[in-house]
Amino acid sequence: MRIADFEWDDGNVLHLQLGHGIDPDEAEEVFAVAPVYRKTKSGHYKVFGRTLRGRLLVIVFEMKPKRNARPITGWDMDLAESRYYRKGRGK
Repeated sequence: MRIADFEWDDGNVLHLQLGHGIDPDEAEEVFAVAPVYRKTKSGHYKVFGRTLRGRLLVIVFEMKPKRNARPITGWDMDLAESRYYRKGRGK
């Protein structure tokens, strides 16, 4: 999946930072460092990936026009999610 840019505003920045302790830079890193994508039942997407510091995160996002990703929420991977991520990367 190709992402051209990210759509950030006070709503999604605050939700990720205050609700889940994820900075926008960390969320964007997940898309850059060996991501694994999965479409959700609601039509959004999940990206599973690792930050530059090694934090394993899941970011739920919406695809907007012009291949822009709008992060909605995110969290640290649980054990099952980290297994899914490793399997998706072929490791």
